[in-house]
Amino acid sequence: MALKLLDKSQPRHIKSGIWASIVSAVMLIGIGIFWVAHPAAAEGSFSIVPDSDAAIRFAKITAIFKAIGDFLPPIFVLLAISFRQYKLAGYFHLVTLLLVIVVDMFVWGSFVPNAGATDILQHIPFAIPIIIAAYCFLKPTSKNS
Repeated sequence: MALKLLDKSQPRHIKSGIWASIVSAVMLIGIGIFWVAHPAAAEGSFSIVPDSDAAIRFAKITAIFKAIGDFLPPIFVLLAISFRQYKLAGYFHLVTLLLVIVVDMFVWGSFVPNAGATDILQHIPFAIPIIIAAYCFLKPTSKNS
């Protein structure tokens, strides 16, 4: 899909936005897979002792919702790109940045016991390709280019 959209007629900033979107999608889908594969990671993050079967089941349910929240944004972005709706993809990136990355940083900073700067700053690598793609897709272009 990406190679088909990256033809020579595309402006450079659109090509950059597509590549940043692909990197972002791989990262977010990968972390979604992580949550499904390792639901107990939530317990470790929040220092919850899995003292009962109910706590373990709750962690699995939470992991599924977290994974869905990480899967959906890149799917919408990739769909918008496939329909060549780059401005829409840029807006999807901004929404993802605010509702997934910033909210997750806030949750980690507020609710993880003994959270340090590293715990919060670990979200920055996810934000970088999102910011690049949003900028590339929403950047004003002149009519001549």
